[in-house]
Amino acid sequence: MKNLIQLFQLADSSLPIGGFVYSMGMESAIKSNLLQNEKDLKQYLIAYTEQLISFEFPFLESGYEAYANLEDLGEITETYRAMLMNPNLEKSALVLGKNWSRLLFSLYENDAMLSLKKHFEKKELPLYYTVIIGVFMAALKVDKLELRSMFLYTSLRDQITALTRLGVVGPNGGQKLLTFVLEAAAQKNKDYETIPYYKATKSAYIMEIVQLNHHKIYSKLFQN
Repeated sequence: MKNLIQLFQLADSSLPIGGFVYSMGMESAIKSNLLQNEKDLKQYLIAYTEQLISFEFPFLESGYEAYANLEDLGEITETYRAMLMNPNLEKSALVLGKNWSRLLFSLYENDAMLSLKKHFEKKELPLYYTVIIGVFMAALKVDKLELRSMFLYTSLRDQITALTRLGVVGPNGGQKLLTFVLEAAAQKNKDYETIPYYKATKSAYIMEIVQLNHHKIYSKLFQN
């Protein structure tokens, strides 16, 4: 990327997109006693990382490639919606995608962003975060490896933020966990081989079940 500081800005937790408030099932996992110790937390975070890579990465990169031909976005988006299935995750994906779009359109008032905005409005596409962030980062000329790194970091950071807000770990313990999982994620990111979005797979089915029950105990904290 031309300006590394700009990438730091886009990965900063202070960016007002609401990502940090979505625990993505973490609260449900804690209350269901799925996570009882540090070993469980590490295994959960690794499983979460692997699911990000096997399911989200293909759509993330497909969104990135679709910037060159925006007509492809319709089919990519519809496939993502069909494969997502989980209503709780769909809700958060739409909220984050909408917030990201509104923010970036306000930050970057250039021809590329104006063209994207007109296309989204014309096609009335649902703005799923994973797909949309790929499109935006292509418009901003972010390298694909940097895009995947940013996506992994912000997703894992938000998991640690949820754990800290739930009182499961303190700030220092949270950073220790984040360091552990980021080291594993960095190698997985480096070894990742691009696959098309229609070959995306879910890999953490227990996590999916936990997330399906999440709305029953979803606290006001995570909906604020």
